[in-house]
Amino acid sequence: MRTLVTVVGLLVSCLLAVTCSVTANPDVWATGSASLSTDPGYEGKWKYCYDVHWIALPHGVSHVDVLLWLLEDCECICRPGYFAFADTVGSGPGTPNGEPCTVYYYGLFECYGDPSTGVGGPLVKFEPYEDGCEPDKDGWVHVCFYSVAAPIPAPVGNWVMIKFGTEYATGNLDGVLPGCDTAYSATEQSTWGRVKVLYR
Repeated sequence: MRTLVTVVGLLVSCLLAVTCSVTANPDVWATGSASLSTDPGYEGKWKYCYDVHWIALPHGVSHVDVLLWLLEDCECICRPGYFAFADTVGSGPGTPNGEPCTVYYYGLFECYGDPSTGVGGPLVKFEPYEDGCEPDKDGWVHVCFYSVAAPIPAPVGNWVMIKFGTEYATGNLDGVLPGCDTAYSATEQSTWGRVKVLYR
């Protein structure tokens, strides 16, 4: 009888553990901005920077995606030069073995989605360098990339995604995303007025 009670107790504990894991609610969100770049090698392109935050993940972060589904029907998006990345695109905190460290990231553009999650559509992916420092279950990252695409206000929706272990979570993005319009003239008053409204 004691054995049966012990087994039942273990089963209940396992079920509770599974339930806690399944019902855990990771929180993911981001803010983004854009400005015309003066960085060497990227002059005249738009520089997009994002601060992505996460808390209560069940595992450490594998990578961060900014979803660009708005660009699915844009011509030339998959051609080289539409997006560009510095060797190191940003950084954030990490804590391997309990000791604080800095995680550095590299970036790449995926025209047809993230194969590791099965999520389709164009996106920009930020992955940490494998140098012994890894992102934590709670953390943030500041990352940037360049594009010929002019910014547009991000519509309401989940435009940022974080992969952790074999799972992923999405969250809202407050700010801007690349649009389809690649034309820009500093002397065109209407365009400049739109830019100033976006970045006040």
